[in-house]
Amino acid sequence: MLVAAFTECCRTDARASQWAVIFEYELPFEGGRRPDVVVLAGSSIVVLEFKSDHAASQAALDQSAAYARDLAEYHSESHDRVAGHLVVLPRVGVVASVQGQPAAGSAEVADGLGAMASDGQITLADWLDGAYAPLPSLVDAARRIFEDEDLPHVRRALSAGIPETLDAVSAVVDRARGTGGRHIVFLTGVPGAGKTLVGLRVVYERSGDGVDATFLSGNGPLVQVLQGALKSSVFVRDLHKFIQSYGVENKTPPQHVVVFDEAQRAWAAAYMSYKGKGPESEPSLIVQAGDRIPDWAVLVGLVGEGQEIHCGEEGGMPQWDVALRAPNTAREWIVHCPPHLATSFAGHRVVVDPTLDLTISLRSRTAIYLHQWVAALLEGDLDRAAELGRTVVTEGFPLYVSRDLDEIRRYVEDRFEAEPGKTTGLVASSHAKNLEQLGIRNGFMATNRMNVAAWYNAPPDDPRSGCQLTQPVTEFGCQGLELDLPVVCWGTDLVRADGAWQHTPTRRRFPLDNPVQVLTNAYRVLLTRGRDGLVVFVPQDPQLDETARVLQTSGCRAIVRASPPG
Repeated sequence: MLVAAFTECCRTDARASQWAVIFEYELPFEGGRRPDVVVLAGSSIVVLEFKSDHAASQAALDQSAAYARDLAEYHSESHDRVAGHLVVLPRVGVVASVQGQPAAGSAEVADGLGAMASDGQITLADWLDGAYAPLPSLVDAARRIFEDEDLPHVRRALSAGIPETLDAVSAVVDRARGTGGRHIVFLTGVPGAGKTLVGLRVVYERSGDGVDATFLSGNGPLVQVLQGALKSSVFVRDLHKFIQSYGVENKTPPQHVVVFDEAQRAWAAAYMSYKGKGPESEPSLIVQAGDRIPDWAVLVGLVGEGQEIHCGEEGGMPQWDVALRAPNTAREWIVHCPPHLATSFAGHRVVVDPTLDLTISLRSRTAIYLHQWVAALLEGDLDRAAELGRTVVTEGFPLYVSRDLDEIRRYVEDRFEAEPGKTTGLVASSHAKNLEQLGIRNGFMATNRMNVAAWYNAPPDDPRSGCQLTQPVTEFGCQGLELDLPVVCWGTDLVRADGAWQHTPTRRRFPLDNPVQVLTNAYRVLLTRGRDGLVVFVPQDPQLDETARVLQTSGCRAIVRASPPG
């Protein structure tokens, strides 16, 4: 069939004789992913994915689109090229495209290739010699870092300023180590911008340079997953246990460099008192612990936005200003921060550095639009959400909504059938009370008993793996982590009714200052975990009918399987 198609292309277009064809090109570092055929059609790249079905499924279309997208994004000789894709159904003569996406029967391949070809020529040898450098997930990147590999030199990471940010933090450490003194660095960024990677890299490099350093996180699941992936508890540790030992119990930390995650979510004084940890906030105790470190110390706080989901986390960045001003803070601290935080530390010695603000999310190539779409959706700006949703989908990040969980499971199984390295899983709000009766066990007992490290790290056929699409994690179990394709299970805690969002947050034993914002942030976390796409499951509950319609009008499409011709 391909011979006939290329013969026809050469007959109708003389340029086709110069095209090159690559079969089963394996994408390096991608766990065996390989498009069936890559055609260098002039200066364009066309991926052909063959399926034996009589109809092109949505999963097949998304798979071929992802191959084309990733080649354009991560393959050095494919950058800035037109990358097209075509699902080929050899058992069918003529097919109709599905939702405007390309699918072709055996008689249509030549026309499809001709439509996507362009002038110019890509040299086959140069293309085959091109470097393919995909952006790894956080867990894979952590493994690479601690196996003494460089952070991936992906265009997006370079353009996002990751190397400059690393250099800036390293310069502060070198200064403190050389001349003494206390420095606190605040590194800000959108979710997925690489803050955690920068922090891990700083800890790894300084530990290899003879400096005792540690990475702390109050996110228990993140700690478990990273410790499991690294097979070590030395470099990544629990923030609250550190504060108990070196803050509450007044011991002196052995580390000179301490990196801590989500600085804006540190526990306030009232919550520390409620937990029986004394009258001072976590920021105050961290600063006091830094005071006791002999000779010099560098604290590096990673700061996210819109991620406060726990009790006691609503104090935000002003707590750090209070901690640095406290009478029991014995030493002067120099504050290093991006420009937008400088006013938060008026009166301190402040060094402003724009490279300490990471504004480009690395999680997916359309992540910035995804975050904006989620914000517009949750704020109720549905016209803006619809506009952004179209952009997200057009840029190669599919958004789906379905009211049938079995349909979603079939789609995910088909989508990743040939890509066992991909990760997926159910994620759900801890506030949603309707999901348990549907078999989605998002309650405290079920999620507390699960092995969260295995949920992320175990192979897909392991019963503990999230890829089984049975046991969900909540916002507490996925914050700071990512999946290739999360399935968000929508609950009746956040319902669209009468043209507005209706919030029903769970009452906590320690009262929340702003429970509506905490619930909103929970859904913000759930909806922004994806690297390759997002699927939303809305149960068949009349309370959720308007919610499903809003998601559809905001850009989420139905999962469609094309009907066979005739």
